[in-house]
Formats: sequence, C-alpha cells, structure tokens
Amino acid sequence: MSPMPANWTFNAALNMWVRIIPFIFSFLLLAAHFLRYGHDVWVGISLLTPLLLLIRKRWIIVLARWLSYGAAALWLHTIYILVFRRIQAGAPWLRMTLILAGVAVLAACAGHLLNSDAVKRDYR
Repeated sequence: MSPMPANWTFNAALNMWVRIIPFIFSFLLLAAHFLRYGHDVWVGISLLTPLLLLIRKRWIIVLARWLSYGAAALWLHTIYILVFRRIQAGAPWLRMTLILAGVAVLAACAGHLLNSDAVKRDYR
C-alpha cells in the first residue's frame, strides 16, 4: 500500500502542510518552554510529538488535536502563574501576557486545523 493516496496533488499537499506546520511549530515552542525550565523529558516528548503525524491513522489525528488543545491549556496556565508572580514582584506583565496568549491561540488553532475534512480524508 502506497503511503500517499492515489489522488494526491500539489494543492492537496500544500493544503496538508498549511494544516500541519502550525502543529509542528506549536510543539517546538512547547519544547523551548520546557527547556527553559529544565524539564528534559518533556522537551523530548514535545519534539517527538509531531512525528506522530507520520502514522496515517485517524486516531493519531484525534490524539494530535487533543494534544494541541492540552498545549493551549498549558500556555494559559503558564500565563496565570507568571502574571501572578510578576504582579507580586511589581514587574511589567502585559507584554508577556499578550505574547503567551498568542502562543496559546496558535496551539488551539493548530488543533482546530487538524479537524478539517482534508486531514480526515488522508488519515483513515
């Protein structure tokens, strides 16, 4: 069995990459976050997670989607913790909040993009 569907075209490939790249980038950012705090095991898991997309099964897409939503929740939790610490210290916090909120939105959008019909067609 060929790894690519018979109806695979350049536009379909481009459409797939547009949907997968945010997922990959989101988990690279998550790995950088864990690296900053010295969580080496989570760095490895975050770096290996996008490789799951090489397995072309429907349950992998569902898992990847929920991992993206979990990453977004982790970023929101991180915002809460860091804003609380910065307010206590009297340090500026708004710019950090906006940046991390953008990263959380990226993670959530990455999960949403994996929920398309195009992706579901290729992962059976």
